[in-house]
Formats: sequence, C-alpha cells, structure tokens
Amino acid sequence: MQDDVRSGLADFGVGYVADMPEPFITERLGAEAFFVVLPRQHRLARMKEIALKTLKDATLVSLPTDSRTRRIIDGAAATAGFAFHHAVTVTQFATLYSFVRNGVGLTIVPGGARPPASDPTLVARPLTRPRVSREIGIVRFREREVTPATAGLLALINERLGRTRR
Repeated sequence: MQDDVRSGLADFGVGYVADMPEPFITERLGAEAFFVVLPRQHRLARMKEIALKTLKDATLVSLPTDSRTRRIIDGAAATAGFAFHHAVTVTQFATLYSFVRNGVGLTIVPGGARPPASDPTLVARPLTRPRVSREIGIVRFREREVTPATAGLLALINERLGRTRR
C-alpha cells in the first residue's frame, strides 16, 4: 500500500498507521482487535474470550516473522513473559485456516481476517488480557495535493466513521 500511495498509483490507502515513515500522513479510523481462531471442537472454543497467557503453551500456525501481524502477537507474548511456539508459517489466511481445521494448531489474526461465522469447523474468540489490537487508518503521501474526488471520498469516510485527524 505504501508503494502505491508513494508512486501515485493510489491517492490514499487504508491500513496500519503505526510507525508510518515521514513522507506519509495518517488519519486514524480505529483499532482492530485480534482473535484466536481454533477448531470448533477445541477445549478453548467454549470460552467467550481467550486471555493471552492461556495460549502460552499452544502450538500456533502463523504468518511470516516479517508480517506486522506476527510482530504484534510476538510482541504481546514477549511483554507477557513468554514466546509462542510457531509450528508452521504460511503466507495466506486461507492456508492458516486449513492447518487449523486439520488440527496442526491455533492461529491469531486481526478481526478483519477472521473466517466467516458460517464456517462449520472454526470459531474465533477475542484475544484479551491484554486486548491485542492494531491501529487502522487512512494513509496519504504528504507531498501530494488531494484531488476533488479523493477529498469527497475522504469526507464521506470521515462522516460515516466520525473520526478526527491524527
């Protein structure tokens, strides 16, 4: 997304806003919570939410170490005094879910990447204590003027979400 915005291919992007480098300006839209995805028959699936420390000895199916999602969840575990056991690393959410369905381990994903609620084999539970989340927002290139069409779309987004500039 950053490359598309920097090059002018996109007037703005929607994505992570934490640690955005200097040529970009951001506008916070909100926080996206993380969820634990597990087989419906797993012992933790009965819980309404899952505390981070509950996963201390869990086997995880994870995204690569250089992904922001992985850095966020590994950072949360380190802050809590432990390290996750990542058994398998994949690059696609669909592949994560396939491994989870087949009992390889659990996974932790941002809320927007949860499997559909209609999935008969998987459930997603909020990750809590602490709540793990990521900041989502609009990312623009500081040096570029906003076109009228972009200004209109950004105004609509702000009106609908009722957020203020960061």
